[in-house]
Amino acid sequence: MENLKKALEKRGYEVKTAATKAQAAQMLLKELQGEQSIGIGGSVTIQQLEIVDELKKEGKSVFWHWLPAEQGVDARKEAMSADVYLASANAVTENGELLFIDGTGNRTAAIVYGPKRVILVIGRNKLVKDEVSGYQRIRSEACPPNAKRLGLQTPCALTGKCADCASAQRMCNVFLTLQRRPGGHPVKILLVDEDLGY
Repeated sequence: MENLKKALEKRGYEVKTAATKAQAAQMLLKELQGEQSIGIGGSVTIQQLEIVDELKKEGKSVFWHWLPAEQGVDARKEAMSADVYLASANAVTENGELLFIDGTGNRTAAIVYGPKRVILVIGRNKLVKDEVSGYQRIRSEACPPNAKRLGLQTPCALTGKCADCASAQRMCNVFLTLQRRPGGHPVKILLVDEDLGY
């Protein structure tokens, strides 16, 4: 974790570490004090932190298209213009490259350019050797279970293996590698020494 933290800091990110999911949740809630609007990408990692109810209790506006009251295109757009955007990377290389695969592109667009600032929460299971192994990991270990969770009728959801399909429901439409922190806004990273997300 310490080596990865240093690699990410060399690429322009502010990085903090947490030993557990519970500690990460508390650190994130503290970080979000004073913010009025929170956008969340389609993230199992953020869901596993179980902070949304607490954010709402604090009177914050939370825009997350996974919430029953927020489903649809408008929630995605509102999330992109929030004070803070929460998400995760699909993989992070040993030398600090951040890798993402997205279906609609709302998450990757927000991370690159949109809200006032971005916070990425990344579990230890996302660490990979390099970019090639990172995208292999995403397509074999992240996308199939995620597609199944979403009830998609893609080959990977049905077989558990990537088929590089042309399905209308394909969730691997946007591939993004961040070599360094985007210049438009601050991006903070919280590394967690537990498995989180896919």
